[in-house]
Amino acid sequence: MSSSRPEQLVVQHFTHIHPLTKVDGYGEFTCDGCKTYGFGKTYRCTRCDYNLHDHCATCPSTLATFMHPQHELRLVFRGPEHTHQNKRMCDICDESAEGLYYQCEPCGFDVHPLCTQLPQHVRHVPHPAHLLELSQWGASSICMVCRGAIRSWRYKCGPCGLDVHMECISSSASVAATKIQQRCFGSPQPQFYHSEYYYHHAYYNHGYTNQGQVHGYANQGQVQEPGRSKGRKMFSILMDLTVGVVCNIIAGPAVEVLNGCF
Repeated sequence: MSSSRPEQLVVQHFTHIHPLTKVDGYGEFTCDGCKTYGFGKTYRCTRCDYNLHDHCATCPSTLATFMHPQHELRLVFRGPEHTHQNKRMCDICDESAEGLYYQCEPCGFDVHPLCTQLPQHVRHVPHPAHLLELSQWGASSICMVCRGAIRSWRYKCGPCGLDVHMECISSSASVAATKIQQRCFGSPQPQFYHSEYYYHHAYYNHGYTNQGQVHGYANQGQVQEPGRSKGRKMFSILMDLTVGVVCNIIAGPAVEVLNGCF
């Protein structure tokens, strides 16, 4: 979820009455904007224990995206009273859209701010012939990596009729890169674990609070039940795909090296 915009140390966001300060390495938290899982960087009000994802704190009020090219999307914030009356689902990840999200009201299209950061095209190491494109529809209902059913948005190769789960893009690339290292260069290199992610209005708190606490972090964030937080899977996908841009630069040429090893 990289961006070329200059980084802000303090923001005044319309969802909260106090200024929010950027904090790195905070640990786990639930974003008080989009109500989904977060880790690492947050924009935070310590006094109120209020956290926003980096992107939720700085995303624009309107958005033109390939995910819904028919109309521009508008950033909305729905309080809990509206959420209970009219439940909305994110069209990309198929989890509930609460609090802060983008919407095309005429088409009934809703998407989490973080989900809009998915890249339109990715390089898939096991299928180097073509770039894969994020799409609602594909040529198949079976993932070429895990052989499981695909029931939502996926990455597809139109010319070859191949589809891959979003979560399988990064996992298969990692497996392929590890095998290349083992077969060409001996023992695998140390693995790197993502310890941190660098992934007009009146002001309201809207009655939201973070609940539950996860222990074991130097700077402890708060989150819903460990392992059950909404949006954890999508957050992991976004982190992996962002890091995967660098990994594929390395692993891509390594495929050519692999061919020369045998």
